[in-house]
Amino acid sequence: MTDTKVRAAAPNGSRPEPDGAHHDATSEDAFELLLAFIRLTRNAKHNEEVPNRIQTLLNDGALAPRHLTTFAIVAMHGPLSVSELARREGCATTTASLLATQLADAGLVERREDTADRRKTVITMAPSYRKDGAQILAARLAPLRRALARMGPAQARSMLDGLAILAEEIT
Repeated sequence: MTDTKVRAAAPNGSRPEPDGAHHDATSEDAFELLLAFIRLTRNAKHNEEVPNRIQTLLNDGALAPRHLTTFAIVAMHGPLSVSELARREGCATTTASLLATQLADAGLVERREDTADRRKTVITMAPSYRKDGAQILAARLAPLRRALARMGPAQARSMLDGLAILAEEIT
């Protein structure tokens, strides 16, 4: 004789929850958000928009995918200080400095002393990689621009505000 559990239907006719599980509307929404992030992350790993010479640096291990975010930040907002890069990247200043150094070692950005404040380091796109930076930035922004346009200003603002709250909770 096998030992099986038979669960009675809940009064409303729905199936009962598995042992220890609690599924309310917020849990279901959180799970949908988790799945959306998984899909976004999986799709963002495709490097079709990365120029060949940068793809070679990634394939050779000179750069990692995380460097492309830093590279895109410099392409969009450079020149900028290491502390400004850290703020935009959402990381410690030491981490931003390391990322900038690694990008500089690969030749993608240039680091120089700020002429107004010699304690600051300024990061700019290397002239030979400006076109690559613009290409990566355009490719990564295109689907986001389309999505924001489809949402309209009010829904886009709500989503951005919600993502800011989410980022606070996750970090």
